[in-house]
Amino acid sequence: MAYETPANTSIAVIGAGVCGLACANLLKSRGYSPDIFEKSRGIGGRMATRRADDGIAFDHGAQYVTARNSDFKALMAEAIRDGSADYWYPSQTASNTSKAQGWMVGIPGMSGFLKPLANGIGIRLSTEVTGIDRMSNAWCIRTKTSPNGEIFDKVVVTAPAPQAHTLLSSEPSVGRELDRVSIEPCLALMIAFEESLKVKFDAQRWDSGDLSWVARNSSKPKRDHSGDCWVVHASPLWSAKHIELERDDIAQKLLSLFKNTLGIDLPSICHVSGHKWRYALTTSPLGKPFLASEDKSLFVGGDWCLGARVEYAFESGQAIASAVIDSLTN
Repeated sequence: MAYETPANTSIAVIGAGVCGLACANLLKSRGYSPDIFEKSRGIGGRMATRRADDGIAFDHGAQYVTARNSDFKALMAEAIRDGSADYWYPSQTASNTSKAQGWMVGIPGMSGFLKPLANGIGIRLSTEVTGIDRMSNAWCIRTKTSPNGEIFDKVVVTAPAPQAHTLLSSEPSVGRELDRVSIEPCLALMIAFEESLKVKFDAQRWDSGDLSWVARNSSKPKRDHSGDCWVVHASPLWSAKHIELERDDIAQKLLSLFKNTLGIDLPSICHVSGHKWRYALTTSPLGKPFLASEDKSLFVGGDWCLGARVEYAFESGQAIASAVIDSLTN
């Protein structure tokens, strides 16, 4: 198929997380007009902030980002300059081996620094893709609202590897590589107290036990300080054991673990809820930035390609965009 101008190429990107936005943004900068399909109501994927009915907010997914990649460093530096990100310096106990060096968070929520990447890009929120089928030299994208589908020349899938495998069941060669990836779950508790929790730390990580992380969300810059908000993450092992629990049960079990781990009486609770991240922590990455079909019309990527870091999702997205452009210009 010949392409005289970028406008002649239709490109679908599945997922408006870090990988999908990085990919679409680079494509847009080169004159392409990608369409993003996102099943959630907002962008960011696990860079998520849950806002409760009472106005309380929790960063219940990724807790912070660090930057080593030069392009990601530039993105974060720009975000800090324009006020959509800032450094977070939580107090921690002496026994905690993790040091908050270069920890950055989005403002007013974790996805704040991603909004510039989404500028000018067509994003279809609350649109869940249910199928991706090859049609000769193109692809049919089916959604819950459009079961007959739409045709695109190129497709980029940035869902977690197991979900991508399900969507691409008609591509066994891609599926075999996706089977190499292992991603562990994370169950989360969001809890707010009417008074400040009397502990000497704002963030704490454990390498063993049933909890892996707790953080005072309200200690992050430019957060609402009207309540003492905490996010609690269970360990991968505990999460896998309890993955099928309902959210209310998750909240109650994690609340008990939180109280027992701290060993103190908790203040009056004004909000408590649970969340299930079925695919959270990559333990066996793919080992390369993305997968591609032999004809370079299908690309699959995400943080799971390189490891459990937010900037790996960014790297994967940019690498995919470059590969898409190369496939159209060479």
